[in-house]
Amino acid sequence: MEAKQKLTLKDRKKAQPGAKLYFSEAERNTIKEMVAKDLDISQTSIFFYQCQALGLNPLLDEIAAITYKMKDGTSRMSIQVMRDGFLKIAHRSGKFAGLESGVKGDGADMIGWARVWHKDFTKPLYQEADFLEYDNSVRNLLWKTKPKTMIKKVAESMALRKAFNVSGVYAPEEMEREIIEAKEPKKLELENPDSPASAEQIATLQALTKDKEQDELPKVLRQINKPKPNENILLSRQEAVDLISEYASKKK
Repeated sequence: MEAKQKLTLKDRKKAQPGAKLYFSEAERNTIKEMVAKDLDISQTSIFFYQCQALGLNPLLDEIAAITYKMKDGTSRMSIQVMRDGFLKIAHRSGKFAGLESGVKGDGADMIGWARVWHKDFTKPLYQEADFLEYDNSVRNLLWKTKPKTMIKKVAESMALRKAFNVSGVYAPEEMEREIIEAKEPKKLELENPDSPASAEQIATLQALTKDKEQDELPKVLRQINKPKPNENILLSRQEAVDLISEYASKKK
């Protein structure tokens, strides 16, 4: 699902009243170095265009751009707006009248929902997000540890985007699986993947997570970092590989 530029800057400003954001030369350089370092020249221009059109600041983590490779080798860009970025657009419009959200069901049947009140609407805009459609717990630990929070953010972002006429951009939580599937990563296949993790794997995980806030780690990693006497650590070789890959990528 690639972001398409359908509206001119003039048109988008009509859709987003008050959207006006200009970056100083120093800010532009910082964004190029810190936020847009993987973008080529044309992608960088489009990214700045979107930031200005939507009135969002990447230095405040309101909007971001990532690039990824398709299986044919071509490079694509995805411009992503954070949930708080959509909220900023809503508040700035002067038409925002409230947001309510929650989760119904549990496990695989879980559904996130959101209602957005707009002053020009006779009733709130209602949006649902099916957990199975967006669940990325295989590669993103937050989907495993905070599934309700994640699916609720998807529903909120979708509802805000529809209520305030924001087109061509998506929330990161909406795009994760789309982009991962486009990359088609090859998963390392192990012999006896369900056998217990090796001592070397556990030592690697300890090194990767020792500086992390322990309360934010999944239970198995807290067990590894602070083992109790006679405590069995239930971690397979494959699970260890997946966790090592995830936390090693966060070190980069």
